[in-house]
Amino acid sequence: MASKSKRARSVKQRNLAKEFVYWAIAIFVIKLIIISNVQGGAWLGADGENYLTGYDAMLKDGIFSTETKLTYWPAGYPLFILFLSVIGKSFVLTTLAVVQSAIYSFSAYFFAAQLVKTRLKNFAYLAFFMILLNPTLSLSSIAVGYESPAAAGYLIVAGLLIKDFVQKDDKKLLPYIAISSAIFGFMSFIQPRLIVSGILVTLLWILIRKPWRSAALLVAVSLAVTLFFPATLIFRNNQAVGLNSISTNLGGTMNIGAGDKAEGGYASKDVGVPCTTSGTDAEKDSQQVACVLKWYLNNPTKAAKLFYNKTKFFWSPWEGQLANGTMARNPWLKIHPVRDMQQNPDGDKLVRGPIGSLVSWSWFLGGLGFLFYGFIILWRARQLERLIGSIAMIAISTSWLISLVTIGDHRFRLPILGMSLFLQAVGIRTLFKGGKPPMVDGPALR
Repeated sequence: MASKSKRARSVKQRNLAKEFVYWAIAIFVIKLIIISNVQGGAWLGADGENYLTGYDAMLKDGIFSTETKLTYWPAGYPLFILFLSVIGKSFVLTTLAVVQSAIYSFSAYFFAAQLVKTRLKNFAYLAFFMILLNPTLSLSSIAVGYESPAAAGYLIVAGLLIKDFVQKDDKKLLPYIAISSAIFGFMSFIQPRLIVSGILVTLLWILIRKPWRSAALLVAVSLAVTLFFPATLIFRNNQAVGLNSISTNLGGTMNIGAGDKAEGGYASKDVGVPCTTSGTDAEKDSQQVACVLKWYLNNPTKAAKLFYNKTKFFWSPWEGQLANGTMARNPWLKIHPVRDMQQNPDGDKLVRGPIGSLVSWSWFLGGLGFLFYGFIILWRARQLERLIGSIAMIAISTSWLISLVTIGDHRFRLPILGMSLFLQAVGIRTLFKGGKPPMVDGPALR
């Protein structure tokens, strides 16, 4: 009898996963139709021209091109485009949009399919659709930018972690760790600041899965695989211009978000901390980083105000009164209802008035409230669910904290949006169940 019940549950799980596959394919096909109607094959993201300038330079001069945009900004994403150009240079942006869209659809499916195998099965449906159909995040896969691959990377790694703890097969642990480390390595290749969350998530995974002594080898393998990717950027820059650094934009970026008159975002008119620098570009960048950090330590009150502003900017809505960031080119904003309302004087007055302010603050506080509520639900659940919530929060909090010492910008939320939508889905579903999480029977952590 118990065996029949178990088989019935297994069939139901497989059918649910199959339904996720159909939806993921359907959204991917819709995106293919959109891509076929986009001039050039993809929209330009916020830094699109910089990425394409780097790509064109390497196409012309090779991967060791001396183009300044390949050293000031990380060269990883232009190299990714260059790799895809092997399929065909004349339609490389179409290839880029197709590949990014395929990866994103797969990541949403894979993550949700693994959730079905845990006590969070009843949350999987809502989380899947919130992630797959979120217009801002989903449509970013058709734009030239690192955000969509990064968001997909977090979802795939989270799915691998869940799969490992459900199976508890030691023979598969090393391959799973290697794959996830490679994914985090690629993510840091296209956006170096994501390496922090990658290392923390993998370390937590390994140390919970294995005793410290036997975990040492896995940690070493993980670090070697992850660090290999950004190390190739240092090698490229060294061979190109003698620069032993991934990029030289960190100090400048931090300085935009600091200073007596800064507001914490790109829109600030008078920014920066007076810094005296000398030496190579890499040395100047390091000196500027130290200078800005010293300013924060010496000006705690001003720093606290800037941290508040950057938090508000990081979590701000995409449109409306509180919106602050570099999301103007996101495809969703081209048809965003709030932006349409602002096209006429009455609508603009409404958006910028008390009602618009109420809606913006409700969106801002509601989103954060559901996120933290979802995390608390998972933390209280203990077992595997606590671990899943923890890795989601590591991804979110590291990006948030890095924004505090650099720039507040809601675009920087895109890479971790899949993880935050998942926590929000848990919070929303629980709230509609009267505060009682609809957990099912599932595997234990150990």
